[in-house]
Amino acid sequence: MSKKNKVLSNAELSAFCQQITLIIKAGLPTYYGVSILCDDAPDEQTHRLLSQIYKPMELGSTLHSALSDTGCFPKYMINMIKLGEETGRLEEVLSSLSTYYQREDEIKSGIKSAVMYPLVLSVVMIAVIFIMIAKVLPVFSQIYTTLGSELTGTAAVLMKLSEYINHYMLIIITAVFLASLILFIFFNTNAGKNLLKRSRLSMSISTSRFANCMFLALSSGLDTDRGLDLAQALVSNPTLDTRIEECRKNISDGMTFSESLLHSGIFSKLYSSWIAIGSKTGAMDDVMMHICSAYEDDTDSRLSHFISVIEPAMVIVLCVFIGFILISFLLPLLGIISSIG
Repeated sequence: MSKKNKVLSNAELSAFCQQITLIIKAGLPTYYGVSILCDDAPDEQTHRLLSQIYKPMELGSTLHSALSDTGCFPKYMINMIKLGEETGRLEEVLSSLSTYYQREDEIKSGIKSAVMYPLVLSVVMIAVIFIMIAKVLPVFSQIYTTLGSELTGTAAVLMKLSEYINHYMLIIITAVFLASLILFIFFNTNAGKNLLKRSRLSMSISTSRFANCMFLALSSGLDTDRGLDLAQALVSNPTLDTRIEECRKNISDGMTFSESLLHSGIFSKLYSSWIAIGSKTGAMDDVMMHICSAYEDDTDSRLSHFISVIEPAMVIVLCVFIGFILISFLLPLLGIISSIG
Protein backbone atom coordinates (compact mmCIF):
# COMPACT_ATOMS: atom_id res chain seq x y z
CA MET A 1 0.00 0.00 0.00
CA SER A 2 0.95 3.64 -0.32
CA LYS A 3 2.83 5.85 2.06
CA LYS A 4 1.23 7.76 4.92
CA ASN A 5 -0.87 10.79 3.94
CA LYS A 6 -1.00 9.66 0.34
CA VAL A 7 -4.39 8.50 -0.90
CA LEU A 8 -4.33 4.85 -1.89
CA SER A 9 -4.79 3.83 -5.50
CA ASN A 10 -8.13 2.53 -6.76
CA ALA A 11 -6.79 -1.03 -6.86
CA GLU A 12 -5.60 -0.77 -3.23
CA LEU A 13 -8.90 0.72 -2.10
CA SER A 14 -10.83 -2.07 -3.82
CA ALA A 15 -8.65 -4.75 -2.22
CA PHE A 16 -9.02 -3.16 1.24
CA CYS A 17 -12.82 -2.96 0.97
CA GLN A 18 -12.97 -6.57 -0.22
CA GLN A 19 -10.83 -7.76 2.69
CA ILE A 20 -13.00 -5.98 5.28
CA THR A 21 -16.12 -7.38 3.58
CA LEU A 22 -14.77 -10.92 4.00
CA ILE A 23 -13.99 -10.20 7.66
CA ILE A 24 -17.57 -9.06 8.32
CA LYS A 25 -19.00 -12.05 6.43
CA ALA A 26 -16.93 -14.34 8.64
CA GLY A 27 -18.65 -12.85 11.69
CA LEU A 28 -15.48 -11.31 13.12
CA PRO A 29 -15.41 -7.87 14.78
CA THR A 30 -14.06 -5.34 12.31
CA TYR A 31 -11.20 -4.21 14.55
CA TYR A 32 -10.12 -7.83 15.12
CA GLY A 33 -10.14 -8.48 11.39
CA VAL A 34 -7.99 -5.39 10.83
CA SER A 35 -5.50 -6.73 13.39
CA ILE A 36 -5.29 -9.99 11.40
CA LEU A 37 -4.59 -8.02 8.24
CA CYS A 38 -1.97 -6.03 10.13
CA ASP A 39 -0.18 -9.20 11.28
CA ASP A 40 -0.21 -10.58 7.74
CA ALA A 41 0.86 -7.33 6.05
CA PRO A 42 3.23 -8.01 3.13
CA ASP A 43 5.47 -4.97 3.78
CA GLU A 44 6.34 -2.36 6.40
CA GLN A 45 4.30 0.45 4.83
CA THR A 46 1.14 -1.65 4.77
CA HIS A 47 1.77 -2.81 8.35
CA ARG A 48 2.18 0.78 9.51
CA LEU A 49 -1.03 1.90 7.80
CA LEU A 50 -3.10 -0.99 9.15
CA SER A 51 -1.67 -0.33 12.63
CA GLN A 52 -2.89 3.26 12.35
CA ILE A 53 -6.36 1.92 11.60
CA TYR A 54 -6.35 -0.82 14.23
CA LYS A 55 -5.13 1.12 17.29
CA PRO A 56 -8.00 3.65 17.51
CA MET A 57 -10.54 0.93 16.64
CA GLU A 58 -9.26 -1.17 19.53
CA LEU A 59 -10.10 1.75 21.82
CA GLY A 60 -13.64 1.97 20.46
CA SER A 61 -13.30 4.23 17.41
CA THR A 62 -15.47 3.55 14.35
CA LEU A 63 -14.00 2.27 11.10
CA HIS A 64 -14.76 5.45 9.16
CA SER A 65 -13.16 7.61 11.85
CA ALA A 66 -10.01 5.46 11.95
CA LEU A 67 -9.73 5.58 8.16
CA SER A 68 -10.20 9.34 8.13
CA ASP A 69 -7.38 9.87 10.63
CA THR A 70 -4.84 8.16 8.36
CA GLY A 71 -5.34 10.61 5.52
CA CYS A 72 -4.94 7.74 3.04
CA PHE A 73 -8.58 7.18 2.09
CA PRO A 74 -10.84 9.38 -0.09
CA LYS A 75 -13.63 11.39 1.50
CA TYR A 76 -16.31 9.65 -0.57
CA MET A 77 -15.28 6.22 0.70
CA ILE A 78 -15.18 7.44 4.32
CA ASN A 79 -18.64 9.02 4.00
CA MET A 80 -20.13 5.86 2.51
CA ILE A 81 -18.59 3.66 5.23
CA LYS A 82 -19.99 6.06 7.83
CA LEU A 83 -23.43 5.61 6.28
CA GLY A 84 -22.98 1.84 6.26
CA GLU A 85 -22.11 1.87 9.96
CA GLU A 86 -25.04 4.13 10.83
CA THR A 87 -27.58 2.10 8.85
CA GLY A 88 -26.22 -1.36 9.73
CA ARG A 89 -25.37 -2.09 6.08
CA LEU A 90 -21.59 -1.90 6.28
CA GLU A 91 -21.06 -5.23 4.51
CA GLU A 92 -23.18 -4.22 1.52
CA VAL A 93 -21.58 -0.79 1.34
CA LEU A 94 -18.03 -2.18 1.47
CA SER A 95 -18.83 -4.77 -1.18
CA SER A 96 -20.25 -2.06 -3.46
CA LEU A 97 -17.25 0.18 -2.78
CA SER A 98 -14.90 -2.66 -3.69
CA THR A 99 -16.69 -3.11 -7.01
CA TYR A 100 -16.75 0.65 -7.57
CA TYR A 101 -13.00 1.16 -7.04
CA GLN A 102 -12.17 -1.91 -9.09
CA ARG A 103 -14.19 -0.38 -11.92
CA GLU A 104 -12.49 2.99 -11.43
CA ASP A 105 -9.11 1.26 -11.74
CA GLU A 106 -10.21 -0.42 -14.98
CA ILE A 107 -11.47 2.87 -16.41
CA LYS A 108 -8.24 4.66 -15.47
CA SER A 109 -6.16 1.92 -17.08
CA GLY A 110 -8.36 2.02 -20.17
CA ILE A 111 -7.97 5.78 -20.50
CA LYS A 112 -4.19 5.51 -20.10
CA SER A 113 -4.08 2.90 -22.87
CA ALA A 114 -6.38 4.97 -25.07
CA VAL A 115 -4.20 8.05 -24.64
CA MET A 116 -0.70 6.57 -24.52
CA TYR A 117 -1.01 4.35 -27.61
CA PRO A 118 -2.02 7.15 -30.03
CA LEU A 119 0.48 9.47 -28.35
CA VAL A 120 3.38 7.07 -28.89
CA LEU A 121 2.18 6.36 -32.44
CA SER A 122 1.97 10.10 -33.13
CA VAL A 123 5.52 10.67 -31.87
CA VAL A 124 6.83 7.82 -34.03
CA MET A 125 4.92 9.08 -37.07
CA ILE A 126 6.17 12.66 -36.66
CA ALA A 127 9.72 11.38 -36.14
CA VAL A 128 9.57 9.28 -39.33
CA ILE A 129 8.21 12.21 -41.35
CA PHE A 130 10.80 14.54 -39.85
CA ILE A 131 13.66 12.16 -40.70
CA MET A 132 12.30 11.63 -44.21
CA ILE A 133 12.23 15.37 -44.91
CA ALA A 134 15.43 16.35 -43.08
CA LYS A 135 17.74 13.44 -43.89
CA VAL A 136 16.40 11.34 -46.79
CA LEU A 137 15.41 14.12 -49.20
CA PRO A 138 18.93 15.62 -49.36
CA VAL A 139 20.14 12.23 -50.62
CA PHE A 140 17.71 12.45 -53.54
CA SER A 141 18.88 16.01 -54.19
CA GLN A 142 22.49 14.82 -54.44
CA ILE A 143 21.43 12.12 -56.90
CA TYR A 144 19.68 14.71 -59.08
CA THR A 145 22.76 16.96 -58.91
CA THR A 146 25.03 14.04 -59.90
CA LEU A 147 22.78 13.34 -62.88
CA GLY A 148 22.97 16.99 -63.91
CA SER A 149 19.29 17.73 -63.34
CA GLU A 150 17.33 20.10 -61.11
CA LEU A 151 14.35 19.47 -58.88
CA THR A 152 11.06 20.95 -60.04
CA GLY A 153 7.46 21.15 -58.87
CA THR A 154 6.52 19.39 -55.65
CA ALA A 155 9.99 17.86 -55.25
CA ALA A 156 11.55 21.34 -55.29
CA VAL A 157 9.12 22.59 -52.64
CA LEU A 158 9.84 19.59 -50.42
CA MET A 159 13.56 20.08 -50.88
CA LYS A 160 13.25 23.72 -49.85
CA LEU A 161 11.31 22.58 -46.76
CA SER A 162 14.09 20.09 -45.99
CA GLU A 163 16.68 22.90 -46.14
CA TYR A 164 14.65 25.05 -43.75
CA ILE A 165 14.23 22.15 -41.29
CA ASN A 166 17.95 21.35 -41.30
CA HIS A 167 18.82 25.02 -40.87
CA TYR A 168 16.36 25.70 -38.03
CA MET A 169 16.32 22.22 -36.49
CA LEU A 170 17.29 23.36 -32.98
CA ILE A 171 14.63 26.08 -33.02
CA ILE A 172 11.97 23.63 -34.24
CA ILE A 173 12.81 21.07 -31.56
CA THR A 174 12.71 23.77 -28.87
CA ALA A 175 9.36 25.08 -30.17
CA VAL A 176 7.84 21.59 -30.19
CA PHE A 177 9.10 20.96 -26.66
CA LEU A 178 7.72 24.28 -25.39
CA ALA A 179 4.36 23.69 -27.10
CA SER A 180 4.11 20.24 -25.53
CA LEU A 181 5.04 21.67 -22.13
CA ILE A 182 2.42 24.44 -22.44
CA LEU A 183 -0.28 21.91 -23.39
CA PHE A 184 0.71 19.68 -20.47
CA ILE A 185 0.55 22.59 -18.03
CA PHE A 186 -2.76 23.82 -19.48
CA PHE A 187 -4.48 20.45 -19.15
CA ASN A 188 -3.34 20.31 -15.53
CA THR A 189 -4.98 23.66 -14.74
CA ASN A 190 -8.63 24.01 -13.73
CA ALA A 191 -9.51 25.44 -17.15
CA GLY A 192 -7.87 22.53 -18.97
CA LYS A 193 -9.41 19.92 -16.68
CA ASN A 194 -12.86 21.47 -17.10
CA LEU A 195 -12.41 21.40 -20.87
CA LEU A 196 -11.62 17.67 -20.75
CA LYS A 197 -14.53 17.04 -18.38
CA ARG A 198 -16.95 18.35 -21.00
CA SER A 199 -16.05 15.58 -23.44
CA ARG A 200 -18.56 12.81 -24.10
CA LEU A 201 -16.26 10.20 -22.58
CA SER A 202 -15.85 12.21 -19.39
CA MET A 203 -19.60 12.81 -19.20
CA SER A 204 -20.24 9.08 -19.55
CA ILE A 205 -17.79 8.30 -16.72
CA SER A 206 -19.22 11.03 -14.46
CA THR A 207 -22.81 9.92 -15.08
CA SER A 208 -21.84 6.35 -14.23
CA ARG A 209 -20.32 7.59 -10.96
CA PHE A 210 -23.48 9.57 -10.21
CA ALA A 211 -25.70 6.53 -10.76
CA ASN A 212 -23.42 4.34 -8.65
CA CYS A 213 -23.38 6.87 -5.81
CA MET A 214 -27.17 7.20 -5.89
CA PHE A 215 -27.47 3.40 -5.85
CA LEU A 216 -25.27 3.17 -2.75
CA ALA A 217 -27.09 6.05 -1.04
CA LEU A 218 -30.61 4.81 -1.76
CA SER A 219 -29.79 1.18 -0.92
CA SER A 220 -28.30 2.41 2.39
CA GLY A 221 -31.59 4.04 3.33
CA LEU A 222 -30.60 7.66 2.66
CA ASP A 223 -33.06 10.20 1.29
CA THR A 224 -32.55 11.65 -2.18
CA ASP A 225 -31.24 15.01 -0.90
CA ARG A 226 -28.38 13.38 1.00
CA GLY A 227 -27.69 11.11 -1.97
CA LEU A 228 -27.48 14.13 -4.29
CA ASP A 229 -25.05 15.79 -1.86
CA LEU A 230 -22.71 12.79 -1.98
CA ALA A 231 -23.04 12.35 -5.74
CA GLN A 232 -22.35 16.01 -6.45
CA ALA A 233 -19.18 15.92 -4.37
CA LEU A 234 -18.04 12.73 -6.11
CA VAL A 235 -18.58 13.42 -9.82
CA SER A 236 -16.65 16.74 -9.91
CA ASN A 237 -17.90 17.58 -13.41
CA PRO A 238 -19.04 21.17 -14.19
CA THR A 239 -21.73 20.12 -16.69
CA LEU A 240 -23.16 17.40 -14.48
CA ASP A 241 -22.85 19.67 -11.45
CA THR A 242 -25.16 22.19 -13.14
CA ARG A 243 -27.67 19.46 -13.95
CA ILE A 244 -27.63 18.17 -10.37
CA GLU A 245 -28.36 21.70 -9.15
CA GLU A 246 -31.26 21.84 -11.60
CA CYS A 247 -32.47 18.50 -10.25
CA ARG A 248 -32.42 19.94 -6.72
CA LYS A 249 -34.41 22.97 -7.87
CA ASN A 250 -36.98 20.74 -9.58
CA ILE A 251 -37.43 18.74 -6.37
CA SER A 252 -37.85 21.94 -4.32
CA ASP A 253 -40.46 23.10 -6.85
CA GLY A 254 -42.55 20.02 -6.11
CA MET A 255 -41.39 17.46 -8.68
CA THR A 256 -40.75 13.88 -7.68
CA PHE A 257 -37.17 12.58 -7.74
CA SER A 258 -37.76 10.58 -10.93
CA GLU A 259 -39.40 13.56 -12.69
CA SER A 260 -36.59 15.90 -11.66
CA LEU A 261 -33.98 13.44 -12.98
CA LEU A 262 -35.70 13.34 -16.36
CA HIS A 263 -36.18 17.12 -16.63
CA SER A 264 -32.64 17.99 -15.56
CA GLY A 265 -31.08 15.81 -18.27
CA ILE A 266 -28.69 13.96 -15.97
CA PHE A 267 -29.46 10.73 -17.82
CA SER A 268 -30.18 10.33 -21.51
CA LYS A 269 -33.75 9.84 -22.71
CA LEU A 270 -32.95 6.16 -23.27
CA TYR A 271 -33.21 5.56 -19.53
CA SER A 272 -36.39 7.57 -18.93
CA SER A 273 -38.56 4.45 -18.96
CA TRP A 274 -36.20 2.74 -16.48
CA ILE A 275 -36.47 5.65 -14.06
CA ALA A 276 -40.26 5.76 -14.39
CA ILE A 277 -40.53 2.02 -13.69
CA GLY A 278 -38.12 2.31 -10.74
CA SER A 279 -40.20 5.12 -9.27
CA LYS A 280 -43.49 3.21 -9.58
CA THR A 281 -42.10 -0.08 -8.26
CA GLY A 282 -40.01 1.40 -5.46
CA ALA A 283 -36.85 -0.12 -6.94
CA MET A 284 -35.02 3.10 -7.79
CA ASP A 285 -31.77 1.79 -6.25
CA ASP A 286 -31.80 -1.23 -8.57
CA VAL A 287 -32.52 1.02 -11.53
CA MET A 288 -29.53 3.19 -10.61
CA MET A 289 -27.33 0.10 -10.49
CA HIS A 290 -28.48 -0.94 -13.98
CA ILE A 291 -27.99 2.58 -15.35
CA CYS A 292 -24.49 2.62 -13.82
CA SER A 293 -23.66 -0.66 -15.58
CA ALA A 294 -25.05 0.70 -18.86
CA TYR A 295 -22.87 3.80 -18.69
CA GLU A 296 -19.85 1.66 -17.80
CA ASP A 297 -20.46 -0.38 -20.94
CA ASP A 298 -20.79 2.86 -22.90
CA THR A 299 -17.43 4.02 -21.54
CA ASP A 300 -15.77 0.75 -22.57
CA SER A 301 -17.32 1.05 -26.02
CA ARG A 302 -16.08 4.62 -26.49
CA LEU A 303 -12.53 3.72 -25.44
CA SER A 304 -12.46 0.66 -27.72
CA HIS A 305 -13.88 2.64 -30.63
CA PHE A 306 -11.32 5.42 -30.15
CA ILE A 307 -8.39 2.98 -30.22
CA SER A 308 -9.81 1.02 -33.18
CA VAL A 309 -10.25 4.21 -35.23
CA ILE A 310 -7.07 6.12 -34.36
CA GLU A 311 -4.62 3.31 -35.15
CA PRO A 312 -5.51 2.67 -38.82
CA ALA A 313 -6.10 6.40 -39.41
CA MET A 314 -2.59 7.34 -38.30
CA VAL A 315 -1.00 4.46 -40.21
CA ILE A 316 -2.85 5.54 -43.37
CA VAL A 317 -1.71 9.15 -42.94
CA LEU A 318 1.91 8.03 -42.52
CA CYS A 319 1.78 5.72 -45.55
CA VAL A 320 0.17 8.39 -47.75
CA PHE A 321 2.76 10.99 -46.76
CA ILE A 322 5.73 8.71 -47.34
CA GLY A 323 4.22 7.52 -50.62
CA PHE A 324 3.68 11.13 -51.72
CA ILE A 325 7.34 11.98 -51.02
CA LEU A 326 8.66 8.93 -52.82
CA ILE A 327 6.47 9.46 -55.86
CA SER A 328 7.43 13.17 -56.04
CA PHE A 329 11.12 12.25 -56.21
CA LEU A 330 11.20 8.82 -57.83
CA LEU A 331 9.01 9.47 -60.88
CA PRO A 332 11.18 12.32 -62.21
CA LEU A 333 14.28 10.29 -61.33
CA LEU A 334 13.03 7.30 -63.30
CA GLY A 335 12.33 9.59 -66.24
CA ILE A 336 15.89 10.93 -66.16
CA ILE A 337 17.38 7.42 -65.89
CA SER A 338 15.27 6.15 -68.81
CA SER A 339 16.29 9.10 -70.99
CA ILE A 340 19.95 8.45 -70.21
CA GLY A 341 19.51 4.78 -71.05
